[in-house]
Amino acid sequence: MEEKTINLIIIDDSFDSEEIIVSKLRAAGYTARSTRVEDDEDLTDAIKQHIPDIIIYFEGLELISLKETITCLNKDKKTGICRVISVSRNESGNIPVDVVSAMRTGAVDACYFNNIDHLLLIITREYQSLINRKQVSYCKKAFNESEKRCASLLDSSRDAIAYIHEGMHVYSNRSYLNMFDIAESDELEGMPVLDMVTNDGRDELKSFLRAYLQTEGGIEKFETQLLKADGTEFSGEMEFSPAQIDGEPCIQIIIRKEDAASEELERQLKLLSQKDQLTGLFNRQYCIEKLEAVISDCQQEKYTAALLEIKIDNFHDIKNTVGVIDADQYIIDAAKTLSEAADDGDTLSRYTHDCFALIAINYTIDNIESYAAQLQKAISQFETTVHGAQINTTCCVGITLIDSDSPDYDDIFARSEKAISIATEKGTNQIVTYTPQKGELTRHDVDARFKVQLTDALKNDKFLLHYQPVVSLHGDTDERYEVFVRMQTEDKEPLIMPQDFLPAAERVGMAIAIDRWVLYKTIQEYNLRKKTGKRTRFFIKLSAASIKDKTLIDWLSYQIKDKQIPANTLNFAVKATIAVTHLKNAKSLSHDLKKLNCGFILDDFGTGANPFQLLDHIHVDYVRIERSFMDSLTNNPKNQESIRTLAEEASKLGKLTIAQHVPDATSLSILWGMGVNFIQGYFLQEPLPTMDYDFTEMSG
Repeated sequence: MEEKTINLIIIDDSFDSEEIIVSKLRAAGYTARSTRVEDDEDLTDAIKQHIPDIIIYFEGLELISLKETITCLNKDKKTGICRVISVSRNESGNIPVDVVSAMRTGAVDACYFNNIDHLLLIITREYQSLINRKQVSYCKKAFNESEKRCASLLDSSRDAIAYIHEGMHVYSNRSYLNMFDIAESDELEGMPVLDMVTNDGRDELKSFLRAYLQTEGGIEKFETQLLKADGTEFSGEMEFSPAQIDGEPCIQIIIRKEDAASEELERQLKLLSQKDQLTGLFNRQYCIEKLEAVISDCQQEKYTAALLEIKIDNFHDIKNTVGVIDADQYIIDAAKTLSEAADDGDTLSRYTHDCFALIAINYTIDNIESYAAQLQKAISQFETTVHGAQINTTCCVGITLIDSDSPDYDDIFARSEKAISIATEKGTNQIVTYTPQKGELTRHDVDARFKVQLTDALKNDKFLLHYQPVVSLHGDTDERYEVFVRMQTEDKEPLIMPQDFLPAAERVGMAIAIDRWVLYKTIQEYNLRKKTGKRTRFFIKLSAASIKDKTLIDWLSYQIKDKQIPANTLNFAVKATIAVTHLKNAKSLSHDLKKLNCGFILDDFGTGANPFQLLDHIHVDYVRIERSFMDSLTNNPKNQESIRTLAEEASKLGKLTIAQHVPDATSLSILWGMGVNFIQGYFLQEPLPTMDYDFTEMSG
């Protein structure tokens, strides 16, 4: 999956040299992105556009010398690590290359141009050296961050933890100090660990430690009587394991408190799982659970209630003005505003990116709209400034009443979604209370009809596959297509799009069957293309149900062996939100797919406070950037900066980036400059039933 891309600047007054070098690198398996410059002004402009990996300087230029080249690079720390290779055009070789002089000036090496194979070896060596340096730098940074996190975890741990070196305390956390009634860690540093044990147990502990130091380490436990500072004795189990502190080997001691798994800790963990990570409000899953309980109470006539869906008006424009990341800050502030305006006892949740859901207790048709108006007023009066941009907007509210005759939560949500849809169609700052029509189908009724239609489509092959090219921005001409599914109607036109039937398929338990059909048909298509000499890679989306399907990996393993499918042919996409919700399953699936040489794509990636935290748990080959970053990209520097940051961080981690929904050629150019690896979108080609895109169009 690794893509070897070298960013070159060639300093020469001839076009031929650039063409020869790029051609040789491509033949050697590298993607070369090159810029040719002739003087110091050109060089300065070039490095402002893109930081090069390697600069090839041709000796004898009048407009810029090797020394001036090095001086120009050393002005900026970012370019100070670039490798400069000095090249001589002397064809006869009667004038020796002065390697020593070139290296003293600042070049990494020097050679003749007529020995192009030598130059190629130097380039590949220095490129690998640069990669190694970046990886070492990243590892050092990651290690330092890890040490900080570990130190923080140790300090805040409920377990009593200490480090000893040569039998003496060198570190202890607050829980350890509290356990022995010691006020400050300074009082403990340098104190023998034997002093923490009663006199009767010291010889036994001494023998234990002597034997432990002669082993290869591991975890060993020792039960004894411990001694507090005031002489009070208590029983305890000491757990010993090898560790390091400030790079020096030592022994870690843990004395676990009996209440480490206390009810309070369990309560806090449960509360954390119910919260939205961005706003701190309750999340959608908790909202569903709470709504089910409220519906049950209303059906027993304990009270009446209402579900209010609150949608921020013009949020698309806000994102275009301040960018995706800063738009999230507005959502955080809006959440606080709504929390303050909501009644005590009501449940406010973040429902979708720009929508909130409020479960209001003891409201009826007579007073619910005045409550909604109160919430609207709070949003309309709220103003905030994000990086100089003043934001003030309104909201629409869709209301569904809940009483003793109300259906289940699915239908309540369906009604609130209809209400908010009607409200937003009317304009901004609207309130709509949804009234069910006589004979109106419930979601259960709709799903039952869809189940019949989906079953028929599976039995009679009424699904169709469409394909959209995923195109490299850096010269890779391998065929890559994302696979989309459509469903035929009785008249075969128009086709039913996936967003219109897949949600119902998930609700009625048919998502796995449809995913499996798509995968099977994709494998069949691969075999057909293989016979014509085509080597195609496919990107296939998986539903939440499929990532929990324990039979998928065994079935897929058999198909790969039976059809002799090459590595990296099948790549599976899972939305980041689904991966978070089903983290254990997503982690297991990603590692199982890696063993089968299949790729894993984290879809709709990049939002939230720390999206890369997910990559600590899941093996990922590609990250596909969330589509909202593409909105008005050419006029939105905030989104451009966010994409650049995502691409750079992904590259450091060895992940390839895909930009989806690319709208135009200008956006394509911007994404290329940011280091994004692949693009897709209707600008290149809409999903079609055939695969005939010319992947060589962008290779030059």
